[in-house]
Amino acid sequence: MTWIIFSIYLLLFCWLVAVVPFFRRSGIGRKMLVVLFLVKIIAGIAYFQFYSTPQNKPGSDTWRFYNESVRETDVLLERPGVFVRDIFSSSYESSGGLFSDKQSHWNDLKDKVIIKLLAVINVFTGKNYYANIIFFNFLFFIGLVAFYRLVNEIYPGKKKLLIVAVFLLPSFLFWCSGIHKDGLVFSALGMIFYCFHRQLNGARSFVYPAVMIACIVLVFFLRNYLVFLLVCALLAGWLLHRFPRQRWQVLAALFVAGIALVFTTKYIHPSLDILGYVCDKQAQFLQLGGESKLPTPVLEPGAASFLNALPAALDAAFLRPHINERGIASLVAATEIIFFWLLFVCCLAYRQKGFTHPPVAWSCFIFAILALVVIGYTVPYSGAIVRYRALLLPLLLAPAIGGLRYITKKYI
Repeated sequence: MTWIIFSIYLLLFCWLVAVVPFFRRSGIGRKMLVVLFLVKIIAGIAYFQFYSTPQNKPGSDTWRFYNESVRETDVLLERPGVFVRDIFSSSYESSGGLFSDKQSHWNDLKDKVIIKLLAVINVFTGKNYYANIIFFNFLFFIGLVAFYRLVNEIYPGKKKLLIVAVFLLPSFLFWCSGIHKDGLVFSALGMIFYCFHRQLNGARSFVYPAVMIACIVLVFFLRNYLVFLLVCALLAGWLLHRFPRQRWQVLAALFVAGIALVFTTKYIHPSLDILGYVCDKQAQFLQLGGESKLPTPVLEPGAASFLNALPAALDAAFLRPHINERGIASLVAATEIIFFWLLFVCCLAYRQKGFTHPPVAWSCFIFAILALVVIGYTVPYSGAIVRYRALLLPLLLAPAIGGLRYITKKYI
């Protein structure tokens, strides 16, 4: 029965991917759309199998989400009012710290969103994990197609390369196809950047700002610190749109202003202590433990500590794991990140003469780089870094490929 339900939903969603106008307007043919969707389903199943092994299943988030969603589905069917109220209620005396992972309603939200969504999907799938993978990847696919539509519009003529950059990067495909937060986060980001570009180019429909706000709220629920980086990136894109001839002056001013704010906001109000929040986040990760722990300097809320830790943070976020780290998983991840940066640098080196990236591309670059720096400072485990970094890779590579000079049409 499990595979019958799975097969029915697989056929249904493949048909939707092929006929829904939003997907068809991507410029990707129907057959290729279905193939890309099937690739994500296969990756989602591989993700499930990976976390079903005896060494990975204990403590696995995806299994925890599923097991809790089964109970939540019963609550939804028997007491729907309680199911809805629980999203907004807290069992703590206060809502807790916005970035804290202990006794914080804000921290609990990121798991609640996944569990509640999975509980609703269980109603239709009969609590079938494999069928749930199809539902989740359909939601993931929406944002992926939105981001592809964006880059294909602003960088015409590089369709095949952009498909690879957006849909088929190995770590992105694996980590953003399983039942977890990563795929939803990228889907929301893809819709945000797509709608932002539409807004910058004069779209008057109320749909675009409404979708943007909804997706920003979703990102806040799933990974709240990213919203602040996203606001910075969108602000930069808007300013670059307003002042296109002063691009480098705008970027330099934003860089100086950003650095100044990071180091001075605590003097405006204690609750705005950005360095303190980053230190707390690193401390929370250090308490978790893990086999791939890196020799990371312990941060203190001061400029000297952060500057001293910057080389290690950049190395961790951009280059870890190194090729000489132990384990086959580390070797695979290290090989991928080496090839990724080689490709990225080659795209920059062979970019079109006089080419200027549109403002939304700068927003993608800025957001991804800021997020990588935060990851480098806060995440002291190379295994976790690979996962957190994965959803940022298309935001860097797709615009880089977009600026690549035309070599020969058979390659693009």
